[in-house]
Amino acid sequence: MSVFSKLTPYMQSRKILFPFALLFSALSSIAGIIPFIYVWFIVRELFASTGISYDNVKYYAILAVIFSAASILLYFATLVCSHLVAFRLEGNIRRITMKKLLKLPLGFFDKNPTGRIRKIIDDNATITHTFVAHELPDLAGTIIVPIASLVLMFIFDWRLGIASIIPIAYAIITLGTKMNKSKDFMQTYMKSLEEMNVEAVEYVRGIPVVKVFQQTIYSFKNFYNTIETYHKMVIAYSSSWKFIMCSYTTLINGVALLLVPTAILIISHSGNIAATIIDLMLYILVTPVFSQCIMRSMYLSQAVNQANLAITSIESLTDYPNLEEPTNPKTINQFDIEFKNVDFTYPGTENQVLRNISFKINEGETVALVGASGGGKSTIAKLVPRFFDVTGGEILVGGTPIKEISQEVLMKNTSFVFQNTRLFKKSILENVRYGTPDASIESVNKALDLAQCREIIDRLPNGIDTVIGTKGTYLSGGEQQRIVLARAILKNAPIVVLDEATAFADPENESLIQKALQSLSKGKTVLMIAHRLTSIVNADQILVVQGGQIVERGTHKELVEKGGTFAKMWSDYQQSVTWTIGANAGSNNNGGENV
Repeated sequence: MSVFSKLTPYMQSRKILFPFALLFSALSSIAGIIPFIYVWFIVRELFASTGISYDNVKYYAILAVIFSAASILLYFATLVCSHLVAFRLEGNIRRITMKKLLKLPLGFFDKNPTGRIRKIIDDNATITHTFVAHELPDLAGTIIVPIASLVLMFIFDWRLGIASIIPIAYAIITLGTKMNKSKDFMQTYMKSLEEMNVEAVEYVRGIPVVKVFQQTIYSFKNFYNTIETYHKMVIAYSSSWKFIMCSYTTLINGVALLLVPTAILIISHSGNIAATIIDLMLYILVTPVFSQCIMRSMYLSQAVNQANLAITSIESLTDYPNLEEPTNPKTINQFDIEFKNVDFTYPGTENQVLRNISFKINEGETVALVGASGGGKSTIAKLVPRFFDVTGGEILVGGTPIKEISQEVLMKNTSFVFQNTRLFKKSILENVRYGTPDASIESVNKALDLAQCREIIDRLPNGIDTVIGTKGTYLSGGEQQRIVLARAILKNAPIVVLDEATAFADPENESLIQKALQSLSKGKTVLMIAHRLTSIVNADQILVVQGGQIVERGTHKELVEKGGTFAKMWSDYQQSVTWTIGANAGSNNNGGENV
């Protein structure tokens, strides 16, 4: 009932069909037992001492067929009702979960790989569908059939009834004890599948690198280890069931081993051979049905556990702290950005990432963040569009704390381009229009020109209507970056956040992307991160970030003349860009080295 109560909200109006599914299932189970009684009547007629009444035999046979057909039709009705409920349930789980995900802060997607999200939503929604469509409707049958079978067993001959129940009772106790101990395993099993799926996605994404370096699956240690862990766990668990399942199968299907000796003892005491054999036939017919229902109930217990874990996993996925929306959101007319004594720690962790960060970007200025990887630059950039809420201090846009600005307004006024670009398997036009769906074709073409994409468009078979990823149409990393920049240019937001926008570009693409960035940044409030220091020479202010703190600030000229951390970074960068390979390279004026 606990699991069913969790699933009921997703069924919506179709939950009214589920009681009918249970009713039809119960009637189907009862109708399925009755033919065995009529078969017993037929056997009794055949062994009757007064002679065989063929009319009675025919009558019993017809009724047996009718009830068998009724059982099938009723079970079909059960499945129709349960499947209508299950399809609505599965669809709503996916739909409602996706709606919840869309409302979560963007930082959630930094912490949850796409493989994990897909696995939790798709696989667990399928598990709940199977549970409601198949296992749960059988609940009525698994309750009614054993009760009816027990009544029949003790009505006709209580001695044969006891002989039938003993092995079944032992099998149930043995199997039930093991099933109860398996609950913890099922949780571990589901988690192991989730981890293996996440690593599989990463492995598939890395196949080009694996092929280039002629490596195997063993080079992906995490993926290999998850497979090995899963393999050992399943083998050990399966092995622990060997004796229990063998003994259970033997006892549940070997009821005749006790029934036949019991029947012989009854005959030896009563001397009524015909009546005892006729009763024996009924027990041989009915007992397997009873056993089948018991086995089904065991599977139902496992299915309940799986469904509970599935719906809990789905709900836990979206159980993530939402960003608090302001009750009276404020509008913004100015677009300067100010960090005031900002501290930040990622949710679920204890290590403080940012400490006392304070700086201001005046409207129309460009501020660059530089520093070693892991210093906190990207975290600062993600706090501006409010991927996360700060732990301490505050961030203001136009003098208004961003917590008092609605997410819709903040996103409308912010464009951000990260090093990991995201293009959909749609046309270039649809990709560029994604942030501005009502933009005209002329505006899109202008944005593409400003983003230096015209040569890309000209060589595509259908121009801006070319669908990326179809018929061998693919773009390089630098080309994708320019398309993303065109999307940001078209949006024309007053605040721009750039995180390593040229990270994966070759020299030619980098030059084109730099021109696109100039078009994008013109007249905007820009916060940018770059490891290629030549791209930030003209920034209004450069902040050097180390260990989650700002250790230096100033213009490029001021920081070089200061001779501190940035000056050393600039010197190292100058040397790195002048490295040459070969014996004839010689030395160079910038202190470059030969390799």
